[in-house]
Amino acid sequence: MVAEFVSISYLISSVLSFGMKKNYLINVRVGASLFLGMTALLVSFVAGSVFETPGTTSFREISAECVAAALYLAFCQFWVAPRGRSGFWAKLPTLVASVTPLLGHQLALGAFGIPWLASGCLGSVVGTMIAQRVTVTPLGGTPTDDSGNRGRNCRRNLLAGFILLVTIALLIPIGVIPSVLADTSSRINAGPCGIFFGITVLFDLFAALVLGNALWRPRERDPSSKGTLGTTAFMALWLGLAYGAFGSGMLVGNLGPGLRIASVVLVLCAVLGLITTALMIATSVIVDRARLSVLQP
Repeated sequence: MVAEFVSISYLISSVLSFGMKKNYLINVRVGASLFLGMTALLVSFVAGSVFETPGTTSFREISAECVAAALYLAFCQFWVAPRGRSGFWAKLPTLVASVTPLLGHQLALGAFGIPWLASGCLGSVVGTMIAQRVTVTPLGGTPTDDSGNRGRNCRRNLLAGFILLVTIALLIPIGVIPSVLADTSSRINAGPCGIFFGITVLFDLFAALVLGNALWRPRERDPSSKGTLGTTAFMALWLGLAYGAFGSGMLVGNLGPGLRIASVVLVLCAVLGLITTALMIATSVIVDRARLSVLQP
């Protein structure tokens, strides 16, 4: 009798702890999705400002905001959407959280940009569908690779990302900041720009530190955690977008030869940042397929 009571109590406690852990993970995903939705406001507005026409709102500006919101929220949902064979209702909380900041912004302004909101919603749904498709093991196929090859592929991607981030951290202080600070024209604020690029180097080094810690941690620990991959992917993306915006602006701004060289270096750093993001996405797909193959044979 006592043994049965203990067994039932253990079963109930296990179910409750699993439920609490599951609810906690859902809350974390919703919170992350809400935060990323707020950053989508900044990303879409920066994209629109590139095509801004003084005194009016051009079609190119609206299109840039819509495309940026859709692509960025698709990228966000790829990382935060629940994996596995969960249905639509399991993914709905993160979808709603990602577009809530966009809706709140429109309510605060007292106006509704229907194309912008529709693009954000569509991007979130597409990102969720992509995450579902690419992380499912094909029928009749193997998950991705055996455990040894999978681990080597993941570490190779992390090492490549680490090298790219360190390269960016070297290129900015050597090829960009000195040229910006040496510029004497009044078309850019040399001091604030130099400080901004210096701050981006610190964030770049932090992302490299995250990857380095994952690469050289003890072998028995998994180096490809979602926290490591997601943090690096988003930081590399944000840095890549910032470098790309500044670099393209300098290229078309008819500035001096020194700043033209700096703009080319910035565009190169943007490309390296986006490659790093792509490597983290590929690694995440490998890891998710392997984990789902174990949970759902």
